[in-house]
Amino acid sequence: MAFCGDFVQQLGPDMSVKIFMHLDDPSELARVCAVSRTWRQFVIANDLCKILCLRMFPEVSGVTHVVEADNMIEPLKVRSCTSLEWEQRTRNHKVYAFLARGLTTAVGKNCISEAISASSTDNYPEESVRNTLEPRDRVEHRASYWSSKGECDPKVSESLVYKLNAKLCIVTEIHIQPFQAYFQFGSPIYSAKAVRFRMGHLKTRKMDEETVDDSGDGDESVENKYVWTYKSPEFPMAQENCLQQFKLPQPVLSIGGILQVDLLGRVQRQEMDGLYYICVAHVQVLGRPLSPAFDVDIVDLSGRCTLKHYPGVESRASSASSIKDEDGTPSRVRTFTAMLMERGVRSWEQMILSTILGTAVVVDSDESDEEIPD
Repeated sequence: MAFCGDFVQQLGPDMSVKIFMHLDDPSELARVCAVSRTWRQFVIANDLCKILCLRMFPEVSGVTHVVEADNMIEPLKVRSCTSLEWEQRTRNHKVYAFLARGLTTAVGKNCISEAISASSTDNYPEESVRNTLEPRDRVEHRASYWSSKGECDPKVSESLVYKLNAKLCIVTEIHIQPFQAYFQFGSPIYSAKAVRFRMGHLKTRKMDEETVDDSGDGDESVENKYVWTYKSPEFPMAQENCLQQFKLPQPVLSIGGILQVDLLGRVQRQEMDGLYYICVAHVQVLGRPLSPAFDVDIVDLSGRCTLKHYPGVESRASSASSIKDEDGTPSRVRTFTAMLMERGVRSWEQMILSTILGTAVVVDSDESDEEIPD
């Protein structure tokens, strides 16, 4: 028996929202918006793209304001037939739709940009935290590792702070390799008992321009400089000379681009002085930065932030990315899609669909309720 009519109008907003929220892929919401003007308006009016982002990554709840920018914040263009509130909702819908697409892209590369500091360092700079960025534990016949200062109490912990390569990064797991002192008797491994991870942001924008100091006197400065908005559970660490993998319970959207590795407790005492040390050869953060079309400005210490979207960056990146077939000749479909994105299409939802599905999706232009500049 065929079902006639629009279920959104027949079931009402509450039940319709529940139905649409069974969709868990941004391409599916893009398809919904392409069905009809009524459905598209319903998705925008009920912030369904934002709800999808929040469901995938609760950290998005810190976003209090959304702007579209291209070197400067663009003013809203209000037409006589629309309200300022509707224009704001439409803009938010667009940004969150692109964000949702970015959040679902596959991850899998090291996204550490630089080592910032260590809570202590035994011999600086020979045993600096910067050495943990080197994947090998020996460089030019010299050992490469970070070492804490020695402690009588094995319960004393240490921390290493890193800057990620974007303020918005999806992090799935962290890899740590303890250092094995092959030059000491018995080749001891100076691992920690357990590890924990924190992610957050600088307290002020000015601090982002300050000189990095990894000399190892960082305990007090870390507390005064960063705000942590995520803390992982503790993971036991093995006393083994290998790259140990610690997978987070679920992927985390790091807003602010700062990661702290907490090394909890010590297991190895050095024979020559009887003190406990922690030594790390290498650290990796497995994940992926979001598109350069996105950036954030932190509003306050609670982690609230403004999400900034640069649509020109998104468009240029999409146009330049792989518009050739395997034999090196231009792909007609991809070239056509890139052309649509450059010139402006009936609906930017079609950009999302064409990018995800790899095909050009075009809807009659008379259904559009947006003005798209040439």
